[in-house]
Amino acid sequence: MDNNKNVIVTSEEIGKQIEKLLHTRFGVSENFTAESSDGDDAFFGLRSLLEPRELTYLAFMLETRYGIRFGMDEYDDPKFYCVRGLSEIVAEMVAGNCDTGQ
Repeated sequence: MDNNKNVIVTSEEIGKQIEKLLHTRFGVSENFTAESSDGDDAFFGLRSLLEPRELTYLAFMLETRYGIRFGMDEYDDPKFYCVRGLSEIVAEMVAGNCDTGQ
């Protein structure tokens, strides 16, 4: 059971990790908040915060940390470009890896 401890994560935990990376690795202001009043942070999402190269590096860091690989389906999903949506995608991919024993 302890082996799966690091694998079972929530989208909220992943969102916090993404926000931490945005602040520490990419210099995004601490005033940035992933939540907006209507719950949709896509408009002020990752595309407006990061250069394409930085967004690619963020994706690589998440892949490495969580043992996942983003494909074209994930990159084409508009949710990929906001913190909440990206954290949900990662959580679903991690849960999928657990279900298949990867």
